Amino acid sequence: MTKKFFLFAVIAAAMVLMTSCMKTEASVDVQVMKNGAGVSGVTVYKFNDNFGEGTTQYKTNAERSAKTNAAGVAHFDLKSPDDFAPSNLGVEESNTFYFATFDAEDRRNGFVAVTIRTGEKKTVTIEME
Repeated sequence: MTKKFFLFAVIAAAMVLMTSCMKTEASVDVQVMKNGAGVSGVTVYKFNDNFGEGTTQYKTNAERSAKTNAAGVAHFDLKSPDDFAPSNLGVEESNTFYFATFDAEDRRNGFVAVTIRTGEKKTVTIEME
């Protein structure tokens, strides 16, 4: 019993340490529109600029996803070290990210690219087909 408790405590401490290392460096709100109105409940997929826009053709290439809220907005925190170099290193970085939506047959039906720097907050719009 003691061994199990100790193992659980070690795993919990490791998880806390790992998540505390992640720091939000920038954020993007993605407004999803269709026929001029915000669309709620839509999954928006985030892609890093590893190989350009072509990676957004398949949602399996996505790094993360978020659902739109009642106003049709999906929020993404861009964190270090996954999306940016840690800001405490004194490096201001600029990266391009892609956001896309898909229809029921997994075909991309909306897309937007955004270039953002460390410390910025941007709002972009996807107009779904």
